[in-house]
Parts: sequence; structure tokens; C-alpha cells
Amino acid sequence: MHGVPIVMPKLGLTMSEGLIAEWQVQPGDEVTAGQILFVVETDKISNEIEAPAPGRIISLLVAAGETVPVGASVALWTGPTQGGAPPPAEPPAPATAEKPAPVAPQPGDRIRATPFARRLAMLGEIALSDVVGTGPRGRIQARDVQARLDKAPAPQPTPNAGKGPRDLRALIAARVSRAKAEIPHFYVTADAEFDALARLRGALNADPRAPRKLSVTALLATAVARALSAHPDANAVWREGLVRLDRIAIGIAVDTPGGVMAPIVPFTGGVHAFADALDGAIERARLGRLAAADTGDAAIGISNVGMFGVRALTPIIDPDQAFMLGVGAPHVAFRLGENGSPRPVQQVTLTLACDHRLIDGAAAARFLADIVATVEHPLRLVAPWR
Repeated sequence: MHGVPIVMPKLGLTMSEGLIAEWQVQPGDEVTAGQILFVVETDKISNEIEAPAPGRIISLLVAAGETVPVGASVALWTGPTQGGAPPPAEPPAPATAEKPAPVAPQPGDRIRATPFARRLAMLGEIALSDVVGTGPRGRIQARDVQARLDKAPAPQPTPNAGKGPRDLRALIAARVSRAKAEIPHFYVTADAEFDALARLRGALNADPRAPRKLSVTALLATAVARALSAHPDANAVWREGLVRLDRIAIGIAVDTPGGVMAPIVPFTGGVHAFADALDGAIERARLGRLAAADTGDAAIGISNVGMFGVRALTPIIDPDQAFMLGVGAPHVAFRLGENGSPRPVQQVTLTLACDHRLIDGAAAARFLADIVATVEHPLRLVAPWR
């Protein structure tokens, strides 16, 4: 059988395999660029995999509910090569895409559930036997567990326990607990004068020719991206050894109804283009619709709590990253002017959490100082990207 393979993508440095939660195409379907082909579930998140170009689906090589290694062929199509494993010499018989339908498990049956659904049920204190699966052959998926969690009554408090963790809150709890347990955190903090950045933002946003409005977070993230460019040793993560990243991307902590999500936004150089990508990722996070493009590798995340009037934040590093920058609200302080007299300024407190396995204090201080310098001299944000 001829065709170009569609492969299981690698959605993060630690991902070695993924589960096909559901197919959204069938053999013979004509697809367009950006159309969702299938959904992959890992132990972290559910990801929608899109077609990179137009094409026609020839066959499905892996049935929904099966787990396959990264790079393995999962389907054949007429579109462009995506990399990864070549088509198998003797491809297995095409799987029939099944329409999701509720199917109750029979007594004695092994409960069929995706890894992500099992993890969500365990952390949410929900028995899988109480969940109706809507996946192929009644397989329980994450959305089924979430639906059950939404209907579940809150657990009654006991003398020694408070309210149990539920759904996304439970996953967040597991991730930050792992981060604090595994990552040797240390912190460097600095105050950055904010007035020049505020003036530049006001001028850029007042320009009728500007392609879009710029948020403070977009400008701060651009300052961080430029600092990573100037300090390439910081653009890395620790995976049982130092792994350098081949692109600059920033994780952005987003407050959602279920808890904090952190989509990854690649930085390609232009502040307005980055702001567009940032706003799109934030909107998808708030809607609970993060896609594969919103995952991936990043050395640093940003958590900006300034809009809540909080002066400073000491953050926890995401377990897949090496740094987290906590940003507080602008506040009035006094600095010495040229004549030696105090002058009032607006300044923000920046706290950088660092992974000590990857970086030492002096290098981290230089990295943060570069971020501060760009905030205080913000014309660098609109200078040509090098």
C-alpha cells in the first residue's frame, strides 16, 4: 500500500509514546491544512494533531485506543512527508475509525481507559467504574472523567483532611509537587524601573498604523526572549543532563476557570507577531482548547500577577522548564536623580526562580540583569532581531 506516513509527533522532550484517543478522519477523507486528524493523550495533556497541508487519508494504521512510540506511522496519506519513521514494509490492516458512542462495561470486563483519564480519575478521587466511556468500544477518555467530576458532589471534610483535589486542580497539584521535589530551586530578585516601558507601550498603542495593541506581558516576554538570545546557555533544560534547546519559546501562565495553564509560545523576533501568537494561546488556554502547537519545549515561563495588585511573586518552576519569572505590579519607589535628590519612579519587582542543576547564582544574576536592562531601556524591544 503506497502513501506518505503520518507519524506520532513528539510533543515534549520527555514524551516517548502517545495514545490515539480518537480519530477525526476516515480513509478516503480529503483534509485541509489545519484540520484536526486525531487526538493524542499523554500523562500530561490531550493534544489535537492538525494536518500541516491538504491531502487525502489513504488508511489508518493504528486503531483508536492504541499506544504507539513517537515517530511510528499511524496513518498513510497523500500529503507531504512529516518526518519520523518510514512506512512499514508490511503495514497492518487498516483500522476502522469508530464513531464515539457510550458503551457501559460488562461485569468482569477490564475497564478500558486512556492513561490521561486514569491519572485524572485517580487524582480526582473518582472510580473508573463510575464513568461512562464515550471512546471507541467504550474506552474512557479524559473528557468522560471530567464530565463525571463536574457532576460529583464535593467530598465531606474530615478532621484531618480538607476538600480533596479535583480535575485540573489535581493535575496542577501533582506537577508543582513534582517540580518542588525534583528541581533544586534558588531565586534572584531585582527591581526594574517601569516608566520608560509604560511610555513606549503607550506610544506604540496610540499609533494608528500599529498592527495591534501590545500588552505588558507581551513586552516583558519579548524582553525575556531577547535575554535568552544574549545568554544561549540559559536556553536549556535538565533531562538527566543538560539539553540545549534549538529555538526560543516562552511559557505563559494563564489563569483559567479550572486552574493555571501554561501554553508555550515560540518567539521569532517581531514583538507584534509574538503578541498575536501570545493572545491566541491565552484564548485557547482559557477555553480549554490547547493544541499541539501550544506544547513543546521552553526554558522559561512567566507568571505575571501584576494585574491583581500583587507586589511580588516567588514562583515555582514548571517541571519541564529551567526558569520561572514572577512579575509583580508597578509600584512607586524613590531613586536618586542626577543631582542626588530622590525622584519618584514606577518600578516592578522581578523574581527569577532557577534550576540550580543547570545554572549558578552569578550566571542567573547576569541573565536577570539583562532582562531588567531591556525593561529600563525598552527601545531594544523594537530593535531588529539578531
